[in-house]
Amino acid sequence: MTGVRVRPARVADRPAVESLQRFVSHPSPDLLDAWPAVGTLLVAVDAADRPVGYLLGVGAHLTELAVSPDHRREGRATALVEAFADACRSDADATDATDATDAAGAADATDPPLTLLVHPENDDARACYEALGFRRDARVPDAFDGDDGLRLVLD
Repeated sequence: MTGVRVRPARVADRPAVESLQRFVSHPSPDLLDAWPAVGTLLVAVDAADRPVGYLLGVGAHLTELAVSPDHRREGRATALVEAFADACRSDADATDATDATDAAGAADATDPPLTLLVHPENDDARACYEALGFRRDARVPDAFDGDDGLRLVLD
């Protein structure tokens, strides 16, 4: 996307990401605490390289996505999801390169789909994800503090 820059988060980005986390309807502060060991944290930055949006993912599962209201409708969510999909494909390619599936060393060319859970009443988030191409896959009981969640998939 023109003008939108996404990069891997740095330790120094942590306070900005924690501030942005307030825009997530059901945040996971413990997962954010663990991100260097278990997940991918990408940030969308402004012209001064300050985070104005972030995406937290584990494997091919998008756990949190937030963009500051002052920077919405600028393509930042799209850029974050595209960068996450690219990172997941790169991880899958690296795994395929080391785990040959047949004697000739051919690798499985299928990429895992991206997944996420969204609260059924979070209309803005659902609209954003659907505009990005995610489709509803299943209803997940008790996903959000006693409320069901919707599992969305991007193939």
